[in-house]
Amino acid sequence: MKLSVIVPCYNEENNVVPFYNAVMKELKNIDLEILFINDGSRDQTFNKLKSLFLKDNEHVRIVDFSRNFGKEAALLAGLKESKGDFVSIIDADLQQNPKYIIDMLKILENNPDYDCVAAYQNVRKEGKILTFFKDCFYKLINRMTEIEIVRSASDFRTLKRCMVDAILSLPEQCRFSKGIFSWVGFNTYYMPYTVEERASGESKWSFWKLFRYAIDGIVAFSTTPLVISSIIGIILCFVSFIFIAIIVIKTLCFGDPVAGFPTLATIILLFSGLQLFFIGVLGQYLAKTYTESKHRPVYIVKNILEKESFKDE
Repeated sequence: MKLSVIVPCYNEENNVVPFYNAVMKELKNIDLEILFINDGSRDQTFNKLKSLFLKDNEHVRIVDFSRNFGKEAALLAGLKESKGDFVSIIDADLQQNPKYIIDMLKILENNPDYDCVAAYQNVRKEGKILTFFKDCFYKLINRMTEIEIVRSASDFRTLKRCMVDAILSLPEQCRFSKGIFSWVGFNTYYMPYTVEERASGESKWSFWKLFRYAIDGIVAFSTTPLVISSIIGIILCFVSFIFIAIIVIKTLCFGDPVAGFPTLATIILLFSGLQLFFIGVLGQYLAKTYTESKHRPVYIVKNILEKESFKDE
């Protein structure tokens, strides 16, 4: 049994060495490769990774991107380059302790029916406002889509090769891994874990980035917003006809004056706002279609450091 540990890295110069030491300590009795994906880091992350490779090219492999393509691209690259029968995805900041990988492997080995073990936070260490919005997102996307994304489930998981191959068979460029993990099916065991403090640095995920990520997830796996737009448009058309009929009857039959500027301005603003909102919803789907139609690669690899290529050099 060989294990591939995929580690996306973006500006993690102070974390990659402690992470490597932690992995080698916890997984020392396992045949493994540690596949670092340098996602266009702007600090000394790549140099630190290269030093690890020169120290231990038996276990360390490095995929170096030409620029920052995002975590989704790094995950895809790691899955494509992985060679193990089991593949673990974990962050480099040590908030996800490598010791949990041992528990995941035991679950998969002792339960052949399971194809994946996904970790979720049993206690969330974040602000109440962020937790509220995340809960709203999970409720919303689970109602809008046919897939189910478990609340608080992270990308920290271990997969069998059969599930990895299924994920790689999806050619889409606009990727939302949490949805893809659920869409491909397979039996997943959800294991609680405790998040630890970052070894160094700050989270790369701002509220705005999380919001955009949530929108991408909904657009990627649901057309419900388009259906809602159509339904609301039809309802507003009927309401408009009713109001027109009421105004005409009141004016012709009873001589009541039509309400003035405030009412008219409010109605115009309301309908203009709704139109712009639904045009924006439509634009999100058109943008994704436009991106997919260009067939650009999800990422570009600048260099791969592994034992074979090192020998060739």
